[in-house]
Amino acid sequence: PIVFVGQLMVALCFAELAGRYPVAGSVYNWAKQLSSSTFAWLAGWLLLISSMVALGAVALALQLTLPQIWSGFQIIGDGTGTYDFALNGVLLASIMITISTLINAFGVKLMTKINSIGVFVELAAAVLLILALGWHVVRGPEVLFSTAGYGEGHDLGFFGVFLIGAMASGYVMYGFDTASSLGEETKDPKKTAPKAILRAITASFILGGLILLGGLLAAPDLNDPKLGSADGGLQYIVLSVLGGPFGKAFLACIVVAVFVCTLAVHAAAIRMMFAMARDNNLPFSRQLSKVHPERKTPTVAAIVIGVIAIIPLVVNVSQPAIFTILSSISIVLI
Repeated sequence: PIVFVGQLMVALCFAELAGRYPVAGSVYNWAKQLSSSTFAWLAGWLLLISSMVALGAVALALQLTLPQIWSGFQIIGDGTGTYDFALNGVLLASIMITISTLINAFGVKLMTKINSIGVFVELAAAVLLILALGWHVVRGPEVLFSTAGYGEGHDLGFFGVFLIGAMASGYVMYGFDTASSLGEETKDPKKTAPKAILRAITASFILGGLILLGGLLAAPDLNDPKLGSADGGLQYIVLSVLGGPFGKAFLACIVVAVFVCTLAVHAAAIRMMFAMARDNNLPFSRQLSKVHPERKTPTVAAIVIGVIAIIPLVVNVSQPAIFTILSSISIVLI
């Protein structure tokens, strides 16, 4: 709730700006109107870099889910090796980013159709998952006020654990500005873009919060070390509580959510690159600002974003905590 209140203050400002300046590049163009070209350049570069890191981090989330649906998705190793998670995760993420590049480069209509179907599945599954976890509750809400000994023996104490919790919430409740990134390609963007921003942050808080609450109340054992492992977490709770077929059906819906999120982050990054290139604020601006005459998309920008997003994955391929590293960096940069 604390993260939501803080992010909502930002989202309200963004909604106001999206209604006033509904153009591609969102934060970059807002900064240009509110301040100077220097601040706009800095804001644009920071958001562009963070979006490309975030694209890799989101796609990497497939590794948290796909191998739990079917062991065959663990293509590299068996999942027990030190680097199995990172190596296989980078492979799956690279495939996902390649697919996202092709979809975003092909045209906004195709991307919109896939996104609409995916969001519907995602929202329906989220509501059903909340109800399913609620049905299997094994403890009361007092668990929310128990520190369970976490933080003991560490300099920051439980405050350090609290900051980790805030970072986890931040991962769910950021990136709502992407709802305004396609302003120039949206009908009546001065009305739809602000509403989309506020809907995105509110849905993330309500649905995300209830899913986490349901997971805490329904988890068979909160002291199970698997809850904090790379192949554990909420996915492990879902499988443990709901059983094989039902649990895996919900995990498949999580994969759909990751897929949709990857498409959205990629689309927003493309519009940011296009907007900056249009103002000649990037290397090779002439090529990056070109729009395909038939598909009506910045095809070169789509491909460049996809290629660059894979680089941080490859660089960190030997890091066992690659998901935590990339997601934290993208959140801080945003």
